[in-house]
Amino acid sequence: MLSGKEELSGGYRLANVRRTKRYLYLVELAILIAAVILVVILEGRASLVPFYLPINSFLYFVLLMGLIIVIEGFFFRALELRFMKSASAKFYICKMGIRSAIIAIIVCVIVVLVLWLPFTHGAIEDATATTGTMINNGSTSATAYTSFRDRDPLGLTSVSEIKVTSYGGEARVYLVSEQYFNAHKNDLSVMASYRINSNDYIANPSLTIEVENLQYGVYYLVLDTEASSATSISYTISSAISQTFLSYVPFYALLFAVAYACWLIYLTPLKRKYAEAAIYR
Repeated sequence: MLSGKEELSGGYRLANVRRTKRYLYLVELAILIAAVILVVILEGRASLVPFYLPINSFLYFVLLMGLIIVIEGFFFRALELRFMKSASAKFYICKMGIRSAIIAIIVCVIVVLVLWLPFTHGAIEDATATTGTMINNGSTSATAYTSFRDRDPLGLTSVSEIKVTSYGGEARVYLVSEQYFNAHKNDLSVMASYRINSNDYIANPSLTIEVENLQYGVYYLVLDTEASSATSISYTISSAISQTFLSYVPFYALLFAVAYACWLIYLTPLKRKYAEAAIYR
């Protein structure tokens, strides 16, 4: 049984369109949530403590479903416009749809420019870089070190390289996991055998450690105070944006912009048509 408001706005057909849209959205949302949970479980990389949820693993599917839902929304809105009886309501929907489409297109263009322009990558890397200094005090234990996580909790940025500069002589620098650091922090000669940078570990005066394919966790950059003649070293830990994120997001942003542009083209003549009979504008 329709209410008086529904009967006036468009009758059973309009009510059926809105009901179908609501049920379809609920089903798609359930599919999306289930798919994300399944991907996360199958990959086995996510964790609560410490919190880590690599969204790159399901980002493609989320964006694809989002695009499908947006296009479906256009289709259902077009059906609503067809079955509505009020010219004023049709005009208002067209007006708000055009405004939303313009805003969405602007946002999509900004996202594409931000992620595709090279200088923005450098700005992000500079903003996320960590710098510091280690002093060689001649200690017989690993007292000169710094710790860091290899990526952010969402996996959008990860450490790409570590640059080290030594002062006053040669420096031996080791990159080790938290496990081996805690186990051998008082025996640098043993810790050296577990270093990740197995080939390049001597800074004289500079050293660049390329970092890739590390498991999520805490890592330590250690200055060997027993085997180094350097008085101190400076280091810069640089991060880079995930290549998966850079590939998917701008591409889908363009698709969203094209979809909203088509919707804008569709609504513009309708707005002019309904404006003549609309009571309010």
